[in-house]
Amino acid sequence: MYASYKVMQESAKKQKVFTPDRTPTFTVKTRSRIELGTPLAGYRSSADEFAEQSEEYQDFYEKVKDVFFDFFGLQSEWLNSAYRQKATHRGLRVKWYSIQLENIENAETILGDLLLTIASIAFVFFWMAYQMKSIFLASLAMFQIVISIPVSIVVYKNVFQIPYFSFLHILVVFLVLGIGADDIFVFYDGWRLSEHDSDVVSMINGNFGDSLILKKRMSIAYQRTISAVFNTSFTTTVAFLATAVSPIMPISTFGILAAVCIIFNFVFVITVFPAVIMCHHLWFIKKSCSVQANEKPYDITSDEKVQIPVVESKQSVMGNKLSTVELTAIKAESTINLASNVVPKEEDMHDAKEGNRRSSVQLDENVNPNIDPNRNDVSDSDMTVLDKFVFKAYLPAMTYEKWRVPVVAVVVAFGLLIFGVIAIGFASQLGPPPEPERWFPEDHMLQQMRDDWIEDFVRGDLDPYVQLFIPFGIAGFERPGFNRFEPAENRGNVKFDDSFDFHPAASQRAFLRACDIASNFACDREACEEGLLIFPSSVRCFLPSFQAWYANRTGGLSTEDPSLSREHFLGNLSEYRSTEPIGTDTFSRSEKQRLIGFVDGNLRYVRIDAVTTMLESTATIDLVGGRGRVDDMTDEINSGAPAGMDDSFGTAFVFVWVEAELGIVQGFFLGLTLCFPVAFLVLIVATSNTVVSFYAIISIGFIVSSVLGVAQWNGWSLGIAEAIAAVIVIGFSVDYVIHLGHVFVDAAHSEGLKGRKERFVHASKKMIPTVLAGAITTFGAALPLFACQLTFFPKMGTIMTSTIAFSVLFSIGFFMGFLLLIGPTGRIGDLDWIAEKLGLARCLERCGCLKRNPQAPQKHVEDPKTSAIGLHDSIPEGAVTNKV
Repeated sequence: MYASYKVMQESAKKQKVFTPDRTPTFTVKTRSRIELGTPLAGYRSSADEFAEQSEEYQDFYEKVKDVFFDFFGLQSEWLNSAYRQKATHRGLRVKWYSIQLENIENAETILGDLLLTIASIAFVFFWMAYQMKSIFLASLAMFQIVISIPVSIVVYKNVFQIPYFSFLHILVVFLVLGIGADDIFVFYDGWRLSEHDSDVVSMINGNFGDSLILKKRMSIAYQRTISAVFNTSFTTTVAFLATAVSPIMPISTFGILAAVCIIFNFVFVITVFPAVIMCHHLWFIKKSCSVQANEKPYDITSDEKVQIPVVESKQSVMGNKLSTVELTAIKAESTINLASNVVPKEEDMHDAKEGNRRSSVQLDENVNPNIDPNRNDVSDSDMTVLDKFVFKAYLPAMTYEKWRVPVVAVVVAFGLLIFGVIAIGFASQLGPPPEPERWFPEDHMLQQMRDDWIEDFVRGDLDPYVQLFIPFGIAGFERPGFNRFEPAENRGNVKFDDSFDFHPAASQRAFLRACDIASNFACDREACEEGLLIFPSSVRCFLPSFQAWYANRTGGLSTEDPSLSREHFLGNLSEYRSTEPIGTDTFSRSEKQRLIGFVDGNLRYVRIDAVTTMLESTATIDLVGGRGRVDDMTDEINSGAPAGMDDSFGTAFVFVWVEAELGIVQGFFLGLTLCFPVAFLVLIVATSNTVVSFYAIISIGFIVSSVLGVAQWNGWSLGIAEAIAAVIVIGFSVDYVIHLGHVFVDAAHSEGLKGRKERFVHASKKMIPTVLAGAITTFGAALPLFACQLTFFPKMGTIMTSTIAFSVLFSIGFFMGFLLLIGPTGRIGDLDWIAEKLGLARCLERCGCLKRNPQAPQKHVEDPKTSAIGLHDSIPEGAVTNKV
């Protein structure tokens, strides 16, 4: 344990503690160090039954912490640790630190930060209640989201057999709240808009029973949302599983737990929530728990009823329009005669034969309301604030034209294109951190103590450099019962080389040769100084000292004397190991015991200690090059060495950090490698259009680059938070573009809209409010992270909120802007269109790999007055809409 005593200036002057050569001329800080012995009684080493010893140590340090807090009058509060208060006594500012106290503080801080999930849950609940206008729906939806977490933990621990749970996994709660609510909104909006579907309107006008109408509405909502929710859930799951391949175990387990949560959320949304909606509609819609209480389902006045001239004559599958025969059949089932309500017209039957899509409602043929951005498909009373934003602000702005050019769309789309390119430049500068992660805020005592050691105390000349250890006689490490998900249990044992024998003269000469190589090994890497790998004066080679000690003791005999028996040699070496330094011997007894390894009375290893010319603060990428020279050095030491002395290797505590950083970077790039192709494949499957998918994947790339650019702009490095964020950003960002892209393309197939402007307006009306609702939920769920004490959580809060902000910005600005300006028209870019162009359509149809949509517009005829950008799509004569 360390204690640092900051002496007040006045006290120091009174004590006359002066150092005339320094400014100030008196010392302001000093420190003391208290070491506790290990292992505890009854254990062979500090690694023996590590978990049990750790519990005993923790109990002891809990008492130490309480004693310190009581003495200095410190008290922890929620979100304000006692370590963030100043400890003073009689003019002294006191700080203390130990790794065990840090572990205790970590655990207590995490519990406090975990309570902030209540704030996230409350925000999401009230936002869902506002959006869905029902406390009942919001309550059960929130229960559904929250219950997915313990269910996922059960699967995580029992199916995947992972008992590990750390502060990193708490982040899953904040992520799932946003993602789960987004899925809820998608399904709910599908249900809400299904009431305006032409088939449902036809059934309402035909006085169908409520049960048939509700069944049809649920079928439409289910079919329109199931694929969208599946595609986004699948992509997000893959994004989290991409973090699961990380070699860093905490990151890997975080990805697995998050992926399981997303899967269960998807299952609950498509199974439980439809039943919740139906119960709400049937039993609770007139109760006080719903602001929809005064609404009467399907109560349409005679003025609102519309003559139904025609319904397409085509097969009704999965939400397709009902034919006249089907309507009649359904009507017959409800014992009501439909003959007087539906009378097909001759010209409409001709259109049906031609495959042209006709509306259930006949409107003025000179008006195409689908491209009127000011036309609302939802009544003002039903509109949320997000609906109003889309109808009254977004659409009028994006479709505003000057000189027949949508100037706002051009400025927004190309402005974000430039911004995205700049963001790539910033993101490319992100690299591994030069120092370990900082987990506590700047005013936290334990963090200040770490900084004080480096900044305020003079270190030895070689203290800042990497300490290197070169052992001989160790063949490896055995971990027969080790579980990587329980790092404190069964940590394993060293595997010693049975051929190791230090007694022969050849072995001793090989050891001396290794000392000489280490003292003079060259290094031309960026991390090395003075052209050498190791400072020659730092090499701790005990053998010359032992040989001198032995010669002095035996009257000049050499340890390499052939007549010297092994037992005699090892006995003297063991005795030397236990002696204090005498004369020219510069090795302390504790150092000898570290360098000469007797285990159970047998010599099992020896080692050389040295200090490299590489600073510990050197960038990870440079340390990798220096470590490569260490491997080159040990290869030279092992070459030509006798058996048992040819298995040396170089190791250092800093190299563990290097491996961790390399693992983070490796997982980062591997995650991106997996996520981007999967995201593009899902986009292709979801939209069936290569042009839309191309714009979408570019948008996702810009979003990822922008978020990483924010990290670089904040001075962060590619640490744990950034590595996780870069991958899960893809999962978040693909949600929005996939929803918008799917509706944009589907407008051509299900709505018969040919022009890009028609499809843009249709997609904006149908999906942007849903996208914004989900975005606000995730954004709000992440806000409490900024109040957490562990610096990791505010950093993740910044990343999550930046992700949502950039996802919305690029989705409705860049992605939708480019679809409006240069998006596909007609069938251009569709997979079946490409197959036809390549002459593969018939072949793919025969093998079942391609199914062409007969409703899709075959071609798009531009208006002769079309502008260069091509926004003014022609409106075919007799164009109609399917909206009431």
